[in-house]
Amino acid sequence: MLRGAAAVLVTSLLVTACSSGGSPAASQRLVVITAGGEALVDGAADVPPTLELRVLPGTGVSAQLDGRSLAIAITGDAMTAAVSPMPLGSAHRLLIDDGSGTRSFAFHVAGPTGAMAAVHSEVVAGTVLDAVFERAPDRAAVQAGVPGGTRVWSDDRHLRVTWPSPPGGELRIPATTTTDRGSHLAGDLVIGLSAVAPGTLRRVTVPRPVAASVGPLVVAFSTATARSRAAVAAHAGQLSLVSPTGWQALADGSTSGAPDTGAVAAARDDGLPVWPLLQNHNVDSTEVATLLADGGAVSRLVAAVRAATAGNGFGGVQLDFEQVPSDHRDQLSTLVEQLARALHADGRRLAVDVVPHKPGHLNVYSAAYDLPRIAAAADLVVLMAYDQHAAAGDPGPVAGLDWDRAVLSGSLGGLTRSRTLLGLPLYSRAWGAGGVPHADGYAPALAAALAVPGVRVDYDFAAATPLVRSDAGATAQAVTWFDDADSLVRKALLVRDQHLAGVAMWRLGFEDPAVWAVLPAGARRL
Repeated sequence: MLRGAAAVLVTSLLVTACSSGGSPAASQRLVVITAGGEALVDGAADVPPTLELRVLPGTGVSAQLDGRSLAIAITGDAMTAAVSPMPLGSAHRLLIDDGSGTRSFAFHVAGPTGAMAAVHSEVVAGTVLDAVFERAPDRAAVQAGVPGGTRVWSDDRHLRVTWPSPPGGELRIPATTTTDRGSHLAGDLVIGLSAVAPGTLRRVTVPRPVAASVGPLVVAFSTATARSRAAVAAHAGQLSLVSPTGWQALADGSTSGAPDTGAVAAARDDGLPVWPLLQNHNVDSTEVATLLADGGAVSRLVAAVRAATAGNGFGGVQLDFEQVPSDHRDQLSTLVEQLARALHADGRRLAVDVVPHKPGHLNVYSAAYDLPRIAAAADLVVLMAYDQHAAAGDPGPVAGLDWDRAVLSGSLGGLTRSRTLLGLPLYSRAWGAGGVPHADGYAPALAAALAVPGVRVDYDFAAATPLVRSDAGATAQAVTWFDDADSLVRKALLVRDQHLAGVAMWRLGFEDPAVWAVLPAGARRL
């Protein structure tokens, strides 16, 4: 429903009438589609909900919106037509015919406006509220929902409020609050303003995510840390299987290490299936190329994996070979096929981790994965949909929602959806003032970021991902991108939308503890 006043949008289009001889006529028509001063172009996706049409000189023009003729009136020397407010987020097509041709404009009306609020504490500033809006809101309406405090707008979308001590009560900004583009908030923005422990965060976003429905399978990776093992023990009932790290394939086809015994023991205490993760040694490109190029080494590896899974009673194996050279694409697929046949002969199964493909684009990380061949052989394929940004000097989300959608679009054509898992990152990544990235768990990353005086909690609405910014001088800024329960639920909903088998979480011990409250209470075991 449209609430509040609408903004306007303008485009001008010069229509030249031609004589029968093909030369331009003396008169020209100026067609103006108004709604606030900007040009309406075909394909526009953020159009205000009202349009006004004005044509000079005022004869011989007709217009249709979504197949319905617009009533055109003569006003002075012009023809005019007005359009009733269109619903937020709706799609439309406008046709304008001047008698010599038709112009078509397909467009979407701006949707309801997203917003985020976060509360944290600082030693000097006290209690801090950071609010960010997808579009510039009515400031007076926003500030009416803030109980006191010192208020500073850094721009037309970011508000920071501080109190010497927790004010109590709540911030409440109603959905009726109008914003730029003739929109309004996507829901009531409400957050409590009671005390927050140092190094922690209280955060809400509108629109709020719907309850998670991640499909029947929830796979988790674990490592040899106390926090990771504790997560396996505490949440085994919410998992379908666990894949402990610690086992590696060497260049000669032998293996080193073993799946983390602590995680294996915790899983078995709860009857949780274990499919150990087998990685290429040190994720080294040269070593894995040597292995894959040697048929004898591949056979030795398949035999070693088969013996280890049978000897330890594992239900399957998860293969994670990365940094594979693109010219070893066929050899990697051959290994997957041989390993799958061997495990299937013993009644065991195989999952394979792959780097997703972007639409129409392969890179050094993804080119080695022949998705159709791998999917045909493996029981499950895990799309490692993370590390969107990981390089020095390139801060950004670990896996933005918009990026997830893009890589799913580029990958699912070669996969079987009912046997595909979406990888979810449980970790955060920080870039210091020098641009060097560092990955860490949710709690320590957030504590380190919030310990810096004057930081601001921000939000990327397209990526549906929060971040913490801190000024680090005139030319540099430190930034930490993180995923919490709210952002992970939004990614997990892609499983439902794309009809996937479930999710695979990298890795336990890094997660926001609140994520367990939004995951289903029980998961189907494999």
